[in-house]
Amino acid sequence: MKPFVRNYLALYNAAAFVCWVLYLVHFAKSGFTLTERGMLLLNIAQGLAVLEIVHAILKWVKSPVGSTIAQIGSRLLVVVLLNFFIREPALPQLTQAGIVIVSLAWGITELVRYSFYFLSLFNRQPYILLFMRYTFFIVLYPLGVTGEWFIFFHPLISNGITLSIYTFAILFIFIAYMYYFPVLYGYMWKQRNTKL
Repeated sequence: MKPFVRNYLALYNAAAFVCWVLYLVHFAKSGFTLTERGMLLLNIAQGLAVLEIVHAILKWVKSPVGSTIAQIGSRLLVVVLLNFFIREPALPQLTQAGIVIVSLAWGITELVRYSFYFLSLFNRQPYILLFMRYTFFIVLYPLGVTGEWFIFFHPLISNGITLSIYTFAILFIFIAYMYYFPVLYGYMWKQRNTKL
C-alpha cells in the first residue's frame, strides 16, 4: 500500500472513530434521546461512510463494492428517515426503541471496526480487538437490523398501512433486506472463520 493511501486511510478511520465517539457521548448525555445536535453528529458519523464505497471502488481496501454499497445504503436510508421523523413532536415507543438500538449497535460496531482498521494499517491491532471485530457482529448485526426495521415501521404505526409510495417502498426494502442480510451476515461469518 502506498504511503499516501495508508496515511489517508489512517486519517479517515481516526476521524470516523472520533465522530462515533462524539455521537455516542452526546446520545448518552441526552438520556438516549436523539436531539437535533445528536442528529447532526449522526449525519456526520454515518455520512462519512460514503467514502468507504469510494475506497472499495479504488481498491484501497479489500471490501467488496456491492456489499459495501448495500450496507451503507441501508444505514443512510435510516438516517434520511430519521432526519424527517426527528421533527415530529413525539415519536412512538417502537421508533424510540429503534433509535436506541441502532445507535448502540452501530456505535459499538463502528468504534471496534474503525479502531481495528486504524491499527491494522500499522500492524498493531491487539488480538482482543481482532476478536471483537469478528465476534460482536454475531449479536450486533441482527440487533442493528431490528432497530432499523423499528424505524422503517414508524410511518406505518403513525398513519396505518395504506396504499402509498412509502408502503410499497417498505415492501421493496423488505425484499432487499431478505436477500442482503443473509449474504452480508454470511460474509461476516466467513471472515470470522478466516481471521479467527
